[in-house]
Amino acid sequence: MLTSTFSVTDWWIAAIVSGIALALAVQSMVTTKRDKLKAVLLPLVGAACMVVTSAAKGYEGKTPLMLFTATMLGLALTRVIFAGYIRRQVDLVRSGKPMKELTGTQAVLFFLTFTAIVATMAVVL
Repeated sequence: MLTSTFSVTDWWIAAIVSGIALALAVQSMVTTKRDKLKAVLLPLVGAACMVVTSAAKGYEGKTPLMLFTATMLGLALTRVIFAGYIRRQVDLVRSGKPMKELTGTQAVLFFLTFTAIVATMAVVL
């Protein structure tokens, strides 16, 4: 594991960096200023949920931070992998046309890709 020597402080830094990475990845998909604010709030809401859930269940230390980091990086990397598809959808919206509907196959592919990334990170981290 690449992060076996990480302290809790190191994990907090990794969590913050991964949250910023997700916020930046999502920024490129939004078309209005209001939505840009929502994109920044996404990792903050995820962090708040993690803190509240961890406190309620008595978790402390590295585990919640590891899970948060893996999830945020997984979402950011999934965004990078599907950049071409997302770019085409955003271009449609910016030109005033409706986005193409997501097919069931595409939804499954997105989900499996995200799951594979997070599982790989769980092993590597």
